[in-house]
Amino acid sequence: MPKSPTAAPPNPNAQFQMMRVQMGDTIYLLKKYFMCLLRRGPVRNLSQKDHESLNKSHLDHLQWLGETKKMCISGIMDGSGDILEMLILSAVSQEEAEYLIWLDPAVKAGRFNVEVLPWWGPVGGKLY
Repeated sequence: MPKSPTAAPPNPNAQFQMMRVQMGDTIYLLKKYFMCLLRRGPVRNLSQKDHESLNKSHLDHLQWLGETKKMCISGIMDGSGDILEMLILSAVSQEEAEYLIWLDPAVKAGRFNVEVLPWWGPVGGKLY
């Protein structure tokens, strides 16, 4: 789990990391994204009121990430495992991705433990 960032947000003028990959006679442009795995955190015994309030704050944060085009996709996991949610963030660096995920009130409160992994995905790709 990344530690809570203590520094200021990353440089807004930084560039995304890109690479070209050739497969046969097709060239793909890949961009580095960051997959955030939200795992079950240590804080589990909240009152119903506190749980609802924290959940609303978490959903508001996800909405903000989407509106600012920092989150490409998110969803909850199927089953009863340790990983509860997954997000793909568009960030210029691991530090920026960790900064963004630590702005989530549920992460700050210990409701989730976070793992941030670099992930290369096709630019303009669609999920289907």
